Amino acid sequence: MTERWTSTILYLLGVWNIFAGASALADPTQHLTQFYAGGLNMADPVQAFFFRATWINASAWGLSYLLAARRPAARVPVLAAGAAGKTAYALAVLGLFLDGDGSTALLAFGVLDLVFAATFAAILWTQRSRLAVQS
Repeated sequence: MTERWTSTILYLLGVWNIFAGASALADPTQHLTQFYAGGLNMADPVQAFFFRATWINASAWGLSYLLAARRPAARVPVLAAGAAGKTAYALAVLGLFLDGDGSTALLAFGVLDLVFAATFAAILWTQRSRLAVQS
């Protein structure tokens, strides 16, 4: 994978994460009804806090992917943690789906996060190969 492709992919995934976080925060009701069988009581400060914190975190990860696109030296820790987080999220989504608490759309996004995790692994593998050549 060339440097240009790597940067482009990371820019796109960064924007994707920021958009996902912003859209969930902008309309929690739509987000919850589209992806989950149950709901949250956004009037409950604890539930509202955890919902918002989750999506603020997703947006922050988007910013870190943008940073990794711009600064190759930042890639290894950002993408290793990002791949682990996206894999864990996909497994959590699978659990929700199998229990009947998550929609097919949620499952599709979980599968997409596995694709992103594999993409991060491919970028890390390429980065590793580049570093070995430079040594």
